[in-house]
Amino acid sequence: MMKFKYLLYPLILLAIWSAIFLGTITRPALLDDADSFHAEAVREMVQSGDWITLRLNNGIRYLEKSPLMYWMAGSFVTLFGLEDWAIRLPLALFALFLTLLVWRFGTRYWGEKGGFYSGLVFLTSLGPFAFTRIFIPDVLLSFFLAFCLYMYVQISLDTETEPKRIGPLDLRCAGFYASAALASITKGLTGIVFGGAIIFFHILITGNWKVLRRLQIPLGIIIFLVIAAPWHIAAALANSDFLWFYFVREHLLRYLGMRYPKDYDTVPHLVFWGLHLVWLFPWSTFLWGLGRNFPKTFRPKDKTQQVILLLCVWIFTVLLILAFGSTQEYYTFPTLPAFALLFGKVLSDIESRESESRKWGIVSLGSAGVITVFVGIVLAALAWTGSRTDVAGNLAVTLTSNPEHYNLAFGHVHDLTPATFAHLAPLVYRTAVFLIVGPIAAFVFALWRRWTVSFLFLAFMMVGLTHSYASGMAAFEPILSSRNLAKVVEYYYKPGDKIVINDFYEKGSTLNYYTGLQVHVMNKSFGVLWYGLQDKDAPNIALSEQELLQLWSIGGGRIFLFSEKEPLKAFLARHSGLNYRILAEEGGKSIIVNW
Repeated sequence: MMKFKYLLYPLILLAIWSAIFLGTITRPALLDDADSFHAEAVREMVQSGDWITLRLNNGIRYLEKSPLMYWMAGSFVTLFGLEDWAIRLPLALFALFLTLLVWRFGTRYWGEKGGFYSGLVFLTSLGPFAFTRIFIPDVLLSFFLAFCLYMYVQISLDTETEPKRIGPLDLRCAGFYASAALASITKGLTGIVFGGAIIFFHILITGNWKVLRRLQIPLGIIIFLVIAAPWHIAAALANSDFLWFYFVREHLLRYLGMRYPKDYDTVPHLVFWGLHLVWLFPWSTFLWGLGRNFPKTFRPKDKTQQVILLLCVWIFTVLLILAFGSTQEYYTFPTLPAFALLFGKVLSDIESRESESRKWGIVSLGSAGVITVFVGIVLAALAWTGSRTDVAGNLAVTLTSNPEHYNLAFGHVHDLTPATFAHLAPLVYRTAVFLIVGPIAAFVFALWRRWTVSFLFLAFMMVGLTHSYASGMAAFEPILSSRNLAKVVEYYYKPGDKIVINDFYEKGSTLNYYTGLQVHVMNKSFGVLWYGLQDKDAPNIALSEQELLQLWSIGGGRIFLFSEKEPLKAFLARHSGLNYRILAEEGGKSIIVNW
């Protein structure tokens, strides 16, 4: 009976994970930009058999990224074929692994309920779901960082328990260094710097320098190098410029905002920090509890307070490092497991303590209800207001264009108008119902002191909201992805034809991924192909406008020109006599041809 009770909580988490992540894994299509060109690197890796040097656009070197995420996706593609869900599966699985790690971490130090609530908070917060909608490695990095720190806290604090060993090697230390090594081949130096800095500041604050002896550093270096070194060595042997490009250009210069070309933007720091309230929604209304639990001294004697101190150092260190470099919204991901653990402790305290914490718990749930009911009403009002305007046509015509924001991960939210909400009215109204009903039900059950049921209502609300999120992404698929246009091109394509993107590669990277065909670009001085195109043996895929016009009109073969609406309008205005026809249009993008 006790064993079943212990398994009940992870089984509930597994069921919620399945509903959220497996329930949305097939939609939408992969998006233009990072989503599809990272997937393209996987496709070419599997196709070529070269698992050392990543490549894009049918053979152009792409040295920017560490390989672990691509290896995992490549393994699933090898097993199941080139499917969007197979590409996304590593991110979904690591969301589960990280949820279970947070649950185990919390259970060890907060008790069974505290561990369950910690896992529930992480799994049903907005951030972990939003940041796994694009094929980027941050959930993998966050898992390895969290596992590394979980091993460290045991080595540092659980000194009364005799560790399991293989010979002289403490298995906790083995896990610590193996996890750090895996972080290094997931996102380069980021995982090492984050983990190392957190541990350094924690030791500096607590004065616990004796832990260094227990970390078995000489053996740990061997473990680290055995795991991390082979790929780095192989990549350096295969690419003479790898070490400079990877460590200097992609780590140091990018962090300092000095990398050329600067094909990324940065979120203002106050916005970056404040967005934690969004990424931790709906649990961020319990923020008061973090202040109540904050250690009163930097060297607490109580183990619970010692763990809380480490979690606080974890969060502040990551944010401090990011404060001096370029930041995008998803860079905050490594802090979310620590926040989830702290909020799990708060929820556990609310349930187990008397008047004061429970009173604040009810206030938090009431605040969540006020916020979400307000947002739900606003969404419904926007849809109703937009319905009073002309919303005929497709979704793309309801949007504005704000390209100055598109280098940010969620920059397209600036394009939304009331007409957009009206076009998606059934989805908007359904979302509004989730936002209104969930927190109100949670508040009512809290008044009855049914705290677990109350918190589960918030979690179930988030299950509904994540599916609304996925449905919204599917609705915007024609705008954010070019899969359907790629299928049109693939249908008409003949050997010798040219596919040309009227800008840099990322604007139409799904054309390359979904057709498997190489694309030409009219802007080679920006984006991920810039460096690889400078190789002596790189294919000549860059066309100037004049070269395109010559090929277009003097029998240079059949050309498919892909372009967004405004660049195409400007191009045609400059060349009013151009003979062309529109092959396909969707989502504010067109394919025009010269045949």
